[in-house]
Amino acid sequence: MHRDKTNAGPDFISAVSSRIGYLGMHKLRPDPGWAVAIFGLLFGLSLSSATLAQERIRLEPGLVITSDATVQPGTYNIPADSMGAIVIRGHGITVDFAGAILDGATEGTVPDEFTGTGIRIDQSSGVTIRNATVRGYKVGLHATDAPNITILGGDFSYNYRQRLKSTLEREHLDDWMSYHSNENDEWLRYGAAIYLRRADGARVEGVIVTGGQNGIMATQVNGATFTSNTIVFNSGIGIGLYRSSRNQIMSNRIDWNVRGYSHGVYNRGQDSAAILLYEQSNENAIWYNSATHSGDGLFLWAGQTTMDTGEGGCNDNGVFANDFSFAPTNGIEVTFSRNFIANNRIEGCWHGVWGGYSYATVIRANEFVDNDEHIAIEHGQDIEISENTFAGGTLGIRAWERLTQPEDWGYSRARDVSSREYDVARNVFHDVDVPISIANTDGVVLRGNHLGVPQDSLVLTGSTGLFHGAFGYTPPGRDAGMPPIVRKMLADTPSLRGHDPGDASVLSTDVSPGHPRSGRSYILVDEWGPHDFRSPVAWPRSDRRGRDQTFEMLGPPGLWRIVSMQGVDSVSARTGRMGDTLHVRRGDDPIVDMRMELEFRGDLVADRFGEETPAGEPYRFTYAYSHVPLAWSMSFYNYDDTSEPRSQPDAFRRLLDAAPVYTEVADELGYQWYGSPHEGVGPNHFATVAEATIDVPPGTYRFELTSDDGVRMWVDGELVHDDWTYHPPRTAEIELELDGRHELRIEHFEIDGYATLVGVLR
Repeated sequence: MHRDKTNAGPDFISAVSSRIGYLGMHKLRPDPGWAVAIFGLLFGLSLSSATLAQERIRLEPGLVITSDATVQPGTYNIPADSMGAIVIRGHGITVDFAGAILDGATEGTVPDEFTGTGIRIDQSSGVTIRNATVRGYKVGLHATDAPNITILGGDFSYNYRQRLKSTLEREHLDDWMSYHSNENDEWLRYGAAIYLRRADGARVEGVIVTGGQNGIMATQVNGATFTSNTIVFNSGIGIGLYRSSRNQIMSNRIDWNVRGYSHGVYNRGQDSAAILLYEQSNENAIWYNSATHSGDGLFLWAGQTTMDTGEGGCNDNGVFANDFSFAPTNGIEVTFSRNFIANNRIEGCWHGVWGGYSYATVIRANEFVDNDEHIAIEHGQDIEISENTFAGGTLGIRAWERLTQPEDWGYSRARDVSSREYDVARNVFHDVDVPISIANTDGVVLRGNHLGVPQDSLVLTGSTGLFHGAFGYTPPGRDAGMPPIVRKMLADTPSLRGHDPGDASVLSTDVSPGHPRSGRSYILVDEWGPHDFRSPVAWPRSDRRGRDQTFEMLGPPGLWRIVSMQGVDSVSARTGRMGDTLHVRRGDDPIVDMRMELEFRGDLVADRFGEETPAGEPYRFTYAYSHVPLAWSMSFYNYDDTSEPRSQPDAFRRLLDAAPVYTEVADELGYQWYGSPHEGVGPNHFATVAEATIDVPPGTYRFELTSDDGVRMWVDGELVHDDWTYHPPRTAEIELELDGRHELRIEHFEIDGYATLVGVLR
């Protein structure tokens, strides 16, 4: 039953897309001539004769570049440094890395252990970085106080990313990210491929980011352009803005930036998104991007300043002609703000648009297909929803008002937040179960809508001032409600004027030729983020604890074969092609201990860390899963200052010896509490005792124990883990030598806020 803690198994992760076949270039050892030629062709950045004539420099630890330079191609393994492995400082200088690779990883380190910064730029202006490949750092490139910085081409893949704790069976709340504050660069705790602060006029174009957590993150950056970048298969954010305005995010591919998803089990996204706008980011133009299969396609939040004061917001952003399909949560989330959303495609999401507390917002001429709910807005005001098409789904347009507001929101104390004033006009609905549902919302005008069902199928309750108009409604002018930045861009961009934003060729999101654009079922998230189909994997498509199991063989084209099996009675095939379905029957022992070693031969393989195996060479991958079922007896107690677990241990022990407030039996230890666990148990200052008996064959086992707050664990009366402290969610891996029958006991206490107790024996 021993499981190697270091075995991640090469059956997961990395990154690719059909439009970036050169993604593996991070491994090349280029000849200077063809490296220059290739990058010149890709990005239109042919070097001047003066640059070609420069003496090429070599990278070394502590190097500070202060004038124009071209780097000698090769791989440079330079350890991480908080000040930057390489520092660039100056004004108006150009550094061409010519495809040279700057690698900060040491042998044996994994992405959540990466530290430091690869390239550091500060107090500089007009710096141009070309064709850099940076990997193995917490932050690939970090620029502060660097106006008019230009980053052209290059590959910033395989930098930092967290190891996720969520599994196919259960979400783990440790994996949730928080981007609410970044005044002191708090975002850096999640790393970034490129991090910009106070870099007005920045230009980032033709950059590749994959196999990381966050792509391009910008704080206090105004008037920048982010175009033609490929940011795919990362576990956090594609492009993020904080206090950043009047920027253009255009013609990027920002797909598969996602976490917090297990198809058919949970779909919370954990605040991942293709595009993130936070905290007073205004008048940004977001258009002609493919932003699919991400936690949210676009996640826009006004910011804590607005929540506290009711003022400001992320306002007047133009969201135009993007594809935000197949988001586990929301294709577009825009809240507490005023924005313009037009001509986008949103398919196969939980919500197409979630617009809580939006006001003076326009949602026009978008295509909504098969979202659970297409548009959902609570406490919206002065909303235009016009000329959209809706197909499939349970609910077309939903608007409502809650009875109460959270007590800690300054926003609702400072502003009128009633739900009112909707103009719902000239929309077309096909096969939507309930086209329109309006509750407790005043001043709604419905006119010129083609419902596809009898009008009495609408749900209209608790509202006043409801008006049904005729089908002769005249639509507003095409520029009505359009932010000035979008109107200007449309006027100044001849190549896009008159373009049909629904043209699928512009927004194609196929992973590779022949791969199905089949929605969320191919968002496959493991401990390192979304699987990218560049390495083979046997992906479970059934209950991993059942006796009969089904796997889908996914990855690059080629053949697979089973090399060895453990804990398996029979399989439907021992060889086959990628794309096959494999049926497996295991033994009838309730303890699951399965392992299949497989071999792949076919196209080039890039594993989760970007390491490549050439086409035709054998590549080994593994499926392994173990589970020991446990029945837990749970007891709950309330404590106070006189029985506080840390300061009054004797009184606390007497409390646990007395009758509990509540008891229950659970078939797994998987608790996450935001308040009271049960009637009679307080939301704070409660304690639990979990007890279970196991009977297992001899072996080395691992008990993964997550707690918030204090926790202690005993096996047969012997203390094996002690973290009796006030702490955020924290996971311990406790290695146990077990044989036969054993008694487990876990004591836990909660002080305040969120609480969790999760235990899994493997």
